[in-house]
Amino acid sequence: MYSVVIIDDNKIAVTAISQSTHWEDFYCRVSGVAYDGIAGLELIHRESPDIVIIDIQMPGFNGLDIIEKVNQQRQDTQFIIISGYSQFEYAQKAIRYGVSDFLLKPIMTDELEQALKKAVDTLSRKKEKDEEEEETDSLEGKVQSIRANREVYSKLVYNAIDHVERNIQRNISLSDICEELLISTSYFSKCFKKETGVGFSNYVTMVKMINAKILLRNPQNRVNEVSRMLGYSDYSYFFQVFKKCFGFAPSDIKQYSK
Repeated sequence: MYSVVIIDDNKIAVTAISQSTHWEDFYCRVSGVAYDGIAGLELIHRESPDIVIIDIQMPGFNGLDIIEKVNQQRQDTQFIIISGYSQFEYAQKAIRYGVSDFLLKPIMTDELEQALKKAVDTLSRKKEKDEEEEETDSLEGKVQSIRANREVYSKLVYNAIDHVERNIQRNISLSDICEELLISTSYFSKCFKKETGVGFSNYVTMVKMINAKILLRNPQNRVNEVSRMLGYSDYSYFFQVFKKCFGFAPSDIKQYSK
């Protein structure tokens, strides 16, 4: 669940927000509250919350000071400002600090829940992007390791890796590579897997998918075009392979890359 802290010197407002908001509907829980800026900053450091609902005018540090200090250390916290003041200067600073939402008191429950949903959606997209990057790093790490070590592989495996690099735009099959190298498929498969730790067909797929992500980040390349550029005549198959590899559809990468 996403953790939320509420910081406001008005204890009645804190209680009202805590009790009236349907936190579970947004996969959130309140992990702490504070009634002044100093205690609020300590609470944030202690709890490392995902979302902070915070007032501006408070004893100690004001809300904008706290947001500035927290942003210097971590950029992924979502801040929802609740304030009785609508001064342009406050709103301007809030925008500059990347605040998720700015709500004017008195706060209505549905208004706060809309702001909460917006913050949760932002956190979810970031989580998906982080997972995507982690999966990509793992995939790219394996391929880079194989490429970096190909000088120590047998000539057979070296030539196979080179063949994949030169023909990435084609449909590369196990039988085709064995026919070019004049060797049996069973012997080649055993050699490639033993030396690289990855099956040949899996290696080809990994290289193609890494190239697919690079090509898809170009807004001029459509998904079906990228499929053809990498030797996939069947778009639905390309779609299935990509989604199995990364956990999301090829078309989603343009959204995640923004």
